[in-house]
Amino acid sequence: MLKTNDKELIEFVKERYFKRFPNHTLKQFKSDYAQWELMPVFKACENYYEINTDYSDRYKLADVEGKDVVPKIPDLTPEVHWIMRISTQYFLTKAFEAMKIDLDDPNLKEEVVGKGTPGRVAKIWTGNDPTDTTELLSGRYNKEPYIATFPNEGKSEIITKEVDLTAVCSHHFLPFTSLEGGKCIIKYKPDKFILGISKLGRWVHWAATRAWLQEDLTKYIGKGLCRITGTKDVYVRLENIQHSCERYRGAHQYQGNLTTEFKSGIFEGNPDLCK
Repeated sequence: MLKTNDKELIEFVKERYFKRFPNHTLKQFKSDYAQWELMPVFKACENYYEINTDYSDRYKLADVEGKDVVPKIPDLTPEVHWIMRISTQYFLTKAFEAMKIDLDDPNLKEEVVGKGTPGRVAKIWTGNDPTDTTELLSGRYNKEPYIATFPNEGKSEIITKEVDLTAVCSHHFLPFTSLEGGKCIIKYKPDKFILGISKLGRWVHWAATRAWLQEDLTKYIGKGLCRITGTKDVYVRLENIQHSCERYRGAHQYQGNLTTEFKSGIFEGNPDLCK
């Protein structure tokens, strides 16, 4: 739990809060600021809603009633998210100052509220708002996308789907991706459900847009798909994934890549099914 009485931070956030929400009151600001301070601390690879929500029950109810289920914890409101984002900008500004970077440089300066280079980096790490799915760590703050499932009417053949994936390395907060010659391959043998394939990529994107070790992300996707599909027969392969923390810094390995797998059910001990 974060508690701060830093007057400079509060004034920095308050000024930008009322520019973003000009019709809000001081009482609302204080309440939203307190809610930000009370937000739980959770791992860089975790999701705000996931840490206190039973998603297996959520999908069970959604399948029966045909609708989403309200999470068991309060929604992350746009106001509280904005305070988190602007607070992040404040601390990044201090980091830039510590590095003796001139923040009056017009390429870095905050000309518009929430912008400037510290603000842009804060947005990359928090997203624009709780519904934004475009930024590298936005999956920490979005609700899990609902994937349509359909009753399996006797289909037993293995279904294969390839999707795109970009995540962030939890060691350096730099991207790793399938977009530079890699692949994210998913296979499953239907049991209870057939997935609506158009949203499968969206679910993987939601899972990936956090800070991960690739090995852990592969396992997370595999276990998540076991839950959603209602089958234990799932295979996930993250193949030839390029890590920018290795490619553009450090080792400078331009041909380097990493392949990881998750196997469960019939895919364990049966390499022919994984081809």
